Amino acid sequence: MLPKGLNFYISMLQSCISINQLHQLHAQILKTHLSHNLFLLTRVAHTYLKFGYPTVGQTFITTIIKNPPLFLYNETIKCYAKRGCYRDSINLYYHMVGKGYKPNAFTFTFVLPACVGLKSVTDGRRVHDDVMLFGCECNEFVTTALIDFYGKCGELGVARQVFDEMPVKKTASFNALMAGMVLDEKFDDVLLLFNEMNKMGIEADAMTMVSVLQSCAYLGALQQGRWAHERVIRTRMGVNVYLGAALINMYARCGSIDEARQVFDKMPQRDIVTWTAIICGYGMHGLAHLSESLFVQMVSNGLKPDAVTFVGVLAGFSHNGMVEKGRYYFNKMSNEFGVKPSLEHYSCMVDMLGRAGRLKEAEELIRNMYVQPDSKIWGGLLNACKIHKNYKMAERVVPEILKLDPTNAGWHVLMSNIYATSGKWDQVAKTRRNMKEKKLEKSPGWSSIELAGQIHTFLAFDHSHDLSKEIYEYLKDIKHKMRAEGYVPELDVVFEKVDDRETKEEMLFYHSERLAIAFGILSTSNGDVLRVMKNLRVCVDCHNVIKFISRITCREIVVRDVKRFHHFKDGVCSCGDFW
Repeated sequence: MLPKGLNFYISMLQSCISINQLHQLHAQILKTHLSHNLFLLTRVAHTYLKFGYPTVGQTFITTIIKNPPLFLYNETIKCYAKRGCYRDSINLYYHMVGKGYKPNAFTFTFVLPACVGLKSVTDGRRVHDDVMLFGCECNEFVTTALIDFYGKCGELGVARQVFDEMPVKKTASFNALMAGMVLDEKFDDVLLLFNEMNKMGIEADAMTMVSVLQSCAYLGALQQGRWAHERVIRTRMGVNVYLGAALINMYARCGSIDEARQVFDKMPQRDIVTWTAIICGYGMHGLAHLSESLFVQMVSNGLKPDAVTFVGVLAGFSHNGMVEKGRYYFNKMSNEFGVKPSLEHYSCMVDMLGRAGRLKEAEELIRNMYVQPDSKIWGGLLNACKIHKNYKMAERVVPEILKLDPTNAGWHVLMSNIYATSGKWDQVAKTRRNMKEKKLEKSPGWSSIELAGQIHTFLAFDHSHDLSKEIYEYLKDIKHKMRAEGYVPELDVVFEKVDDRETKEEMLFYHSERLAIAFGILSTSNGDVLRVMKNLRVCVDCHNVIKFISRITCREIVVRDVKRFHHFKDGVCSCGDFW
């Protein structure tokens, strides 16, 4: 019987379907005259890599094959990175270069993702130096990988520089830079870059639109989000589950939960990502019954909820004060679905208990958590102390926060406000003096509203807008109408020691959300829905004022604050005054 030849074994390797079959075939090859054939051994090593065994590939490189080809180094570096063995991938790259090999474009596109995985700027810069040394700086795939690396490792300025120096820019390079901008929360810049991309005539793909929609979601730019959706439809872009989830999230976070549901209902295929997006959407709008209903439907369809799904469900219960339901699902999460509670789930529970006035239970939960609490967990309890005017517990909680996050001025301001609501003005002065000594400054509160695709942002007592005069005149006018209907200011939310009632009212009435709403009313037609985004929790007095404005003007007003959505209509808020 004639011995089997090279072509036979190559064919067998190509048709190999399991690691066990590969082991048997490898054993056969070792018994033949082809056991030292360089080409065949390279194919054997590559087949091991195909099955996800980079350590075997490295063994072939370092001990079995003399002078292994660059191709095998590249594939092993890639396999390590794909398996999450980032340091091994980078070290093998260094070993290869140390052996005198000249890396090519493939090498760099395989090793740079490993640098991203480690978030190692040092390694990435070293690889970038080699890109220049070996003349690959003009390769579009390499430069795109560099943009991706710098953008995901917090070096957005360098990513932009690499991008700007590219002689030819294509969709992938725009996508890489946009992804970095999203991570760095430069959402306005994403939309500017998208406009630049359009002007250059470069075609957007699903990945582009995901970054654009994520940016619209954060900014509350509903009209721009709708234009992006129209672009998806007009270009007949395939809506995969990630793009579908991005559309659902955009509509939900921009205050149009009905449009989010329409996108969900029209999706031909739904996976855990899309189900979770709509469940979380209903949760942030306080529609706990719909969030729970969809959760039950998803599970009955055979899908297993993940950690993010439960965050959405628990958030909905928290916004409605449904403590027992929340406890039930919190326990169900681990007992029935094997999802271990994370910081986000504990945060929902602390928020839920705190809003319901069960501060002692919230504190006990934090002190008995399975994971180390962070400043946000403790901050949720501190905020509950403010709502329920419990300054004694707050004094116990704030040191825990400052151990974890000592330079965040927001915690000092919150504690100062707690003292103010309790009339502890000496402690207010002491807290503010302490902030001044430490040079801590809180970021200002702002509110924004989108009109004709443009975002208009307001600060409290802001006079910078072109329509400021008209805005302030409108607020004075609406104030008289509100008083006629029974409005009484909530002066307790003025955290300054001011005796004059009129001064206190003045300090309240020009909060940023009121300026944004007044501008919206002046700039839109009767009956148009107003959607306002705010970076802080809406205060009690503003909440009351917006209810009055919605009734007097016959307008629906949607406000997204730092915690949830409020839908004001006919003098009533969807939160039922529980937030």
